[in-house]
Amino acid sequence: MAELEIIGPARDAGVRICRMACMEKGILYRFRELDYGSLQALKENMFGSLPALRHGKIRLFEIRGITHYIDHRFNGRALVPADPIRSAEVEQWIGVIHSRLGKLMGAQSAAAVQCGDTRSCLKVLNECIGSRTWLVGRGFTLADMWLLPAVHNFCIHTGHTSLLHDLPAIGIWYDKHKSRKSWKSLCGDESPDGK
Repeated sequence: MAELEIIGPARDAGVRICRMACMEKGILYRFRELDYGSLQALKENMFGSLPALRHGKIRLFEIRGITHYIDHRFNGRALVPADPIRSAEVEQWIGVIHSRLGKLMGAQSAAAVQCGDTRSCLKVLNECIGSRTWLVGRGFTLADMWLLPAVHNFCIHTGHTSLLHDLPAIGIWYDKHKSRKSWKSLCGDESPDGK
């Protein structure tokens, strides 16, 4: 079988989500670091967007398409519950995180932290999480994988203590998941303790 390859900048949130999906499924994969805007990025897909996936003749781009393929193509623990309601809830949270917290996941994360819309969304999310261990159901799903980089970047810019003080439910949720083996292998050298 052809080797699965994830391509993109190592610190990119989308690349991290795709790599976490592979690790959480127990899939061996190869990572190839590639910067945005390079000629090689344009060769990966017509839009030049990253992350990208190669698996034999399969070429995919965009986080949702890549993680959908990873979850459905390979054996291992499901990253999205089979139950249609829980599956819809995962999609719901991914949509919210992408549309309302997307800037926290990219190069504009420092500015996004100060944005009123970001803060408002995080407050609502804090209430929704409450005492939950996971965003959906009884296990770590793609919804949690999408939220981790956003919260991590928030902590990088504001400090972990600030997160626990201002958004305690998210802070407790983050503390439970930042020690996951898959996340630590991708971000272990980055301090979430702020400035």
